[in-house]
Amino acid sequence: MVDQRFPKSCRLLDSQAYEKVFKKPDVRVSNKYFLILGRWTEYQQARMGVIVAKKNIARANQRNRIKRLLREVFRLRKNALAPIDLVVMTRKGLEDLENSECLIYIHDLIKEIEKKKPSI
Repeated sequence: MVDQRFPKSCRLLDSQAYEKVFKKPDVRVSNKYFLILGRWTEYQQARMGVIVAKKNIARANQRNRIKRLLREVFRLRKNALAPIDLVVMTRKGLEDLENSECLIYIHDLIKEIEKKKPSI
């Protein structure tokens, strides 16, 4: 059985982890609604951090909805990703999308990241 939880070991928990990704990202993919920065790591698995700025999405319930969607996609796809630290940032206009539309944009970016997996 495949582990599909989203434990603390799969999250970026402190500012140092975020800073490493921001300072020197190995992967950068984006579209109209998301920007994802990634840095390959020596950890056993992929980890993710989410930034949903209040200036981009004003209402808290919308910010929380977006974070839930992002965590769900990562939780389901984390085993397909090489060990990478990802920081997902949102852009304006995202609150107007339905969940299904939002998921399409997220899945497209995750597929791009999977294609950039380093060869060992």
